Amino acid sequence: MKIDPNLQPLGESQPDRVSGKRNAGVTSKGSSQTTGLQPASEEDTVSLSSTHGDVQQLTTALQSVPEVRTDKVNALQQQIQSGQYNPDNGKLADALLSEQASLKSKA
Repeated sequence: MKIDPNLQPLGESQPDRVSGKRNAGVTSKGSSQTTGLQPASEEDTVSLSSTHGDVQQLTTALQSVPEVRTDKVNALQQQIQSGQYNPDNGKLADALLSEQASLKSKA
C-alpha cells in the first residue's frame, strides 16, 4: 500500500505558499479535493496610505542630519576661549522659566 503525502487528515488544512494569487480549489494529481475549502472570489490586496511614504522620507532626511551641529559648537567654543561669549542673563532666565512651566503643564 502506498501513502500519498499530499493527502491531509480531515479538518486540518495546510497553508498555501505565498504568491500573487490564491490557489484555492486547485487539486494535485492523485489527491482528492479537501472538504471545507471554497475557492477565493477575490485576490488579496495591500494598500498603504500616503502617510507611510511621508514617514519614510522624513526618516531618511533625519538620518542625514547630524546629531550635533559641529559648526555651531566650534563657533561657541572659540567665543568662550577668546572671552567674547557674553550670554544675555535675562534671556537665559526667561528660557529656563519657560521650559520649567512647559514641563509642569505636561505633568
